[in-house]
Amino acid sequence: MPVDSSTLESVLGPELDAILGPEEEQEEQEQQEDGDEIDLSEAEEGDEAAEDDAEQGDDEEEAETPAVEAPHSWSKEDKALFAQLPPEAQAVIQRRETERDNFVKQKAFEASQTRNQVATEARDIIAKLHDDHVQKLTIYAQQIMPQAPDERLLYTGNQEDVTLYNRQMAAYQRSADQQRELHQQIAQSQAAAQSAREQSQQAERASDAQRLQEQLPEWFDPSSGPKLREQLQSIGAELGYPDELMAEASSTDILALKKALEWKADAEKYRKAMAKQMETVRAAKGLPKMVRPGTKPSKQQLNAANSQKAWDRVKSNPKDGTAIADWLGL
Repeated sequence: MPVDSSTLESVLGPELDAILGPEEEQEEQEQQEDGDEIDLSEAEEGDEAAEDDAEQGDDEEEAETPAVEAPHSWSKEDKALFAQLPPEAQAVIQRRETERDNFVKQKAFEASQTRNQVATEARDIIAKLHDDHVQKLTIYAQQIMPQAPDERLLYTGNQEDVTLYNRQMAAYQRSADQQRELHQQIAQSQAAAQSAREQSQQAERASDAQRLQEQLPEWFDPSSGPKLREQLQSIGAELGYPDELMAEASSTDILALKKALEWKADAEKYRKAMAKQMETVRAAKGLPKMVRPGTKPSKQQLNAANSQKAWDRVKSNPKDGTAIADWLGL
């Protein structure tokens, strides 16, 4: 039975606006749920299409697989025989040759590192021995400090005092000679210890450079090296490394900064991807709701559509009692 607007106003009064608000929110929520169902179906269809494209791409890649090159260390005769093998056998041989080369390089590098480490430890021991020798010689030199003869013995007029003076002078000269010899030995031992330390430091720098050459060859590349050093210096500054420490950075520091640079690049890519994804989501939310062709609307969708039509009529004519009744479901 139609209800006129005066009856509704008398019954609902000022509560009409409060009723309209929640009903509108409920309507939007129902429409959002319907849209989510449609978006989910479309996403599933998109995934299936992407899988089909990926499978098709894999088939094309398999069809266009290039011929495998023979190992560079092989002779011409061996390479000719290699070319006659099936592609599967060529791939296996190439993979095994690469693994063998990498294994040999790795073991050679480890052996070189071990040899350098042993040599460095030996130099450190030699330097320590020289330091101990210097310390002992210094203590001994202090114990035999030469004593100058008493010159007053020359003026007593006693011949025995003169003889005593001569003996003291001879002892003084012997002690002075011993002191000079001890100081020479101390200086030689100090120089030997310093030389051992310098050789150890040079060996460590060479080993460090070898490790860097093995794990980060682009650091020494004339074209890419300067740019890489600039990037690592920038990331080092962000992490709090002063310029003077960056100039003395070891291979461990450089490799750590390289890893930090890679992490930063990955984080930037992730942020850009997420930002692009959110833009797509926001753009999709603004699109009109679509129903798949041939799909029968559900009862909930029909009710939502009828309610929307009734609400449009209410907005166009708030005094239309029939529209208000239809919208309220009376």
